[in-house]
Amino acid sequence: MPRSVLNNTVIPLLRQLTKKLGPQQAKNELRWMADHVRKAIPTKHTAEHATSARLWRDQPAPSAEETEAASKRFSSVQWAWLRQAVHDRVETNKPLQYILGTQPFGNASLLTRAPVLIPRWETEEWVLKLSDMIRAENTGLLNILDACTGSGCVALGLACALPRESVHITGVDVSHDACDLAIENLLRNKKAKQAVEFQRLDLNEQGVASELKSRGMWDMVVANPPYVTPNEYAELDPDVKDWEDVRALVPGDPMDVDQSGLSFVVRLAQLARELGLAGGESTNLPRLVVEIGGAHQVDGARQAMHDNGFNLTEVWKDMAGIDRVVLGYHKT
Repeated sequence: MPRSVLNNTVIPLLRQLTKKLGPQQAKNELRWMADHVRKAIPTKHTAEHATSARLWRDQPAPSAEETEAASKRFSSVQWAWLRQAVHDRVETNKPLQYILGTQPFGNASLLTRAPVLIPRWETEEWVLKLSDMIRAENTGLLNILDACTGSGCVALGLACALPRESVHITGVDVSHDACDLAIENLLRNKKAKQAVEFQRLDLNEQGVASELKSRGMWDMVVANPPYVTPNEYAELDPDVKDWEDVRALVPGDPMDVDQSGLSFVVRLAQLARELGLAGGESTNLPRLVVEIGGAHQVDGARQAMHDNGFNLTEVWKDMAGIDRVVLGYHKT
């Protein structure tokens, strides 16, 4: 950690974080907190005030080194924020992303706020890979449904990575909190404004496919759906379980006896078929792209796609080597 961060009373804060996170992660998170508070609560006049005070007392002006050091010290307001942030992280298990309030996602800049699901790097990875795939095909305007949109990260990540007028993406979610945050994130990402819209929609409701079809033809459904099993949910860290919406993690009731975690993936395969994506002309692009939790869900996700007319499937691994995405195609 830079020496400028380790001034005044930062060592006790680092010790608190270390007990929870371990030494390396504690250093990283404290550095990110420090960087954030300097940007969020600037103190650009501190060094100038110190210089004026010394000159008023007929003392020599501070050296360049002293001025630089003064500019890197935290103000009392910054210290108050930093202490509260560390307290929230350690005592309430508040995720760092909620503390900082923002997170990059590909070329998009996102607000993060509880209880909306925090975007993960695994999702960012496949969104960027899919955008490269779409760009390479250059098929013209694609109409994409982003199911379980949450913060809007998938829709905005795609729109910000692709040329203008190449996609129109509709992000939907059952959560009012998620839809509100997604709309705020749309306003933050000007490139995506003409390409993305968000609305609240329950994809389990009867007649939802007809409602979506009334808006025109769809080319693709993408989703990071709930896929955590009840047993997995019981073992999650409090950083996740205490803060993020259970509906974004577990499909259905967390106490449900179904241990596959795939009930919503099955629903998405059915919806994609109802939208006509399992028929028509063959293309090189997938019709259905769904994130999963690992190898234990591959067969079930593939079977759901095959059962609904997607006669070719593919699996993408993430950078950790874990089966992360199942893609369904229609080939003639």
